[in-house]
Amino acid sequence: MRSAVRVYLALIAAQARAQMQYRLGFLLSLTTAFAATIVDFIGLSFFFIHFPDIGGWRLPEIALLYVLVNLPFSVAHLLGEGFEDFRRYVQLGELDRLLLRPRPVALQVAGDGLALRQFGRLAQVLVVAALTWRWLDLGARWSAADWLLAGWAMLGGLAFYLGVFLLSATLCFWTVESIELANIVTYGSTEMAIYPMPIFGRWLRRTFTYLVPLAFVNYYPALILLDRADPTGLPRWTGWAAPLVCLAVLGLGRAAWGVGLRRYQSTGS
Repeated sequence: MRSAVRVYLALIAAQARAQMQYRLGFLLSLTTAFAATIVDFIGLSFFFIHFPDIGGWRLPEIALLYVLVNLPFSVAHLLGEGFEDFRRYVQLGELDRLLLRPRPVALQVAGDGLALRQFGRLAQVLVVAALTWRWLDLGARWSAADWLLAGWAMLGGLAFYLGVFLLSATLCFWTVESIELANIVTYGSTEMAIYPMPIFGRWLRRTFTYLVPLAFVNYYPALILLDRADPTGLPRWTGWAAPLVCLAVLGLGRAAWGVGLRRYQSTGS
């Protein structure tokens, strides 16, 4: 494990040096990533100029949902960007080169796919987190248990998205045209998760609770953090158990990845 970590750190250091060779280009990509994502939250905020709440949730509470889902998503993007572009490895035969190296393939893909522009996405989430802190007065309202739950939930969210990235990359062993399906589960579901689940229809709620357990990333932990009851009747401890469901998604992704690697028979000539 220690050797694998050293290799991973060496890979991301090499990627960082390469991307920093053109400082102006790096700054422009960082700024673009920040602006492109902060616009989404600004647009959401405009809604509350004319309406006091969304399904009984005010802007500060929606902002908490936004942070709980987008912070782990941003970190997962930073760590697992290579899996989003995994079809390139399969199409161009680059996976064969990785398989020849005596190191885990997943670690090599993660290290090779580092994109420093994702720090722009992460920075805008931290801006919203600072606003949420002020709006909800979290320093005074939250207990140590609340802070523990918030951190636990974000670790669960990170596990969830890394698991989804692994699952989407695994599909490339059978079809390299799986990117749109993966985007629905990643970008599409993340946009959905910033809203409270009760505003959606029953079939959509059940899909993103039991089939794709997105609600466990931020909604159920947020119910405890905001001292709200669940309209669907699930017990309060669901929020604490939610990250365990997210860890199960990561475990499923890891198992599927192993199956895909064993099935892989090279790109050919």
